[in-house]
Parts: sequence; C-alpha cells; structure tokens
Amino acid sequence: MTQPSTVTTPPPRALGTDPTSPAPTASGRSWRDRLSRMPGRRRRALPPHLAARRRRLLLGSLPVTVLLALVALRLLTLNPVHDRTLAAYTAGDVDGTTTWGERQGWVNVVEGFRAPFALGDAQVLAGRFEQARPYFEQALEEVPKGGIDECKVRVNLGLTYEALGDAAKAAERETEWRQFYDKGITTMAERPPLCDAPEGGDSGQRASDAQQRMEQKSEDQQQGQEPQQPQEGQGEQPQPQPQPDSGQQPTPEQQERLRQQQQRNTAERNQQQDDDSRNQNGGGGGPAVPKPW
Repeated sequence: MTQPSTVTTPPPRALGTDPTSPAPTASGRSWRDRLSRMPGRRRRALPPHLAARRRRLLLGSLPVTVLLALVALRLLTLNPVHDRTLAAYTAGDVDGTTTWGERQGWVNVVEGFRAPFALGDAQVLAGRFEQARPYFEQALEEVPKGGIDECKVRVNLGLTYEALGDAAKAAERETEWRQFYDKGITTMAERPPLCDAPEGGDSGQRASDAQQRMEQKSEDQQQGQEPQQPQEGQGEQPQPQPQPDSGQQPTPEQQERLRQQQQRNTAERNQQQDDDSRNQNGGGGGPAVPKPW
C-alpha cells in the first residue's frame, strides 16, 4: 500500500517582491530600515557631574535671557511713546506732555537726556521757567557732547535763563538777574561748533542772538549804575539811585516770544531727528519712523 505524497507549500512572499531575489539579510538592510530605528534609540544618560553642569549653565543664562527680553520690549515701545509725547506737545497739552515725558524716563534707557528735556518743554508750555530750568540743566549734563542734540538743549536752557533774568530784573533783584544772565551767556557761548554749521540749522543763530541780548541787558544796567563824575567848581552831586530799565522789564509779549522760540527750537529738533531717521533708512521707500524725543 503506497503512502500519499506530501506537498510542501512555500511561505508566501511579500507583495511586490521578486520571487527570485534573496531574502534581505542583516547586512543588507536598506537605509530606510536603519533610519526607522534611529528615533527609537535610547540616549545614554549623562554622568552626574555633566548633568549638574548643564543645569548650572541653564540657570546662569536665565537672567541674561530675561534682561535681553526686557531690553527688546523697551526698544519696541520707544516709537509709540515718542509719538504720544510729540502729539501732546504739539497740541499744547501740558499734562499729556508731562505724563509721556515721564514714561520716557524708563523706556529710553539709551538716551537718558530726552526724558528731562521733554519734561522741561512741558514746563515751558505752561510758562513755568523756574520749574523748567532744572530739567534742562539735567538734560545738558546727560546729552552727548558735540552733537546737534546739545545745541538744542543749550538753546532752550539759555532762553530759560534769559526769561528768569528778565523776571528778576523786573523785580529789582540785581543779584539774581546778574547770575541768570551770566549763566545764559556762558551756556550759549560754550555751544559746540556744529551749532553754527549748516547741519545745526538755525540753532547757532538763535544762541548767538540770545547771547547778544543778555550781554546788552547787562551792559545797559551797568551803565545806568555808573556814578556821574562831578565837574570842577561844582559841589558833590547826590548820586542817583539805580532804577530798573523799564524797557527791559519782561512783558507778557516777551514771555510769549521766549516761549515761541523754545517751541520752535523743539519742533526743529524733532524735524532733524526725522531727517536723521530717514537717512538711516535709505532716504525713501515709505515714511520713516522718527527717533524718540
């Protein structure tokens, strides 16, 4: 009796493979197979001392990262704050100029003189020259020397000294008006050469005019106080008491003129900043963002 023959069926091959090709071996795996295994690899754990060093580096860089983020935030808010300050000043809004000028004190960390300058302009708008003086003096101390910004600060400070000298002279406070005029003359005389150059606009001319006015006022008062020499054969004449020059008393028109000069000076300063910004941006291609105050 014969045994039935057993037929062995080969295992099915994957769809799309060549039946004649050999089965893939470990050395012949495709690069896709190797790449598919790479994400699943377990990384070797760092030694404890290296892990501790990495944590220290991350913690040490955290304050620097936060500081850089704050600086970037402030730089981004410079232009909006400047625009608000300039708009309030142009509208004659004393409170608005003061508020936004104070905010420039913590926003503009690079040009610290602009905050006191804006606050001084706000006081000039209100006609409070005595309150404007310390702000302009602080701005002069902090402004970079030799540039156009120094010219603008000196002009406003010198005009403030002149207004205060006129007020003291009208009140017959001789010591005060002499001090204010002397400070104003010195402030204008020490202006940098750039003020008188074409790049300085008319700031040099304004400084020169104000300097001459204060010198003339001081000379007129000194001439009025010189005693008259007695002539021969005449007795000693009584010395006249010096009287304030009525023509030099600050009238409301003079106060308004000084205020307008300072406002015009500030407007030209902002125009110069706009021109500088346009030059830095290539001169065209859309409106340039003005520099902060």
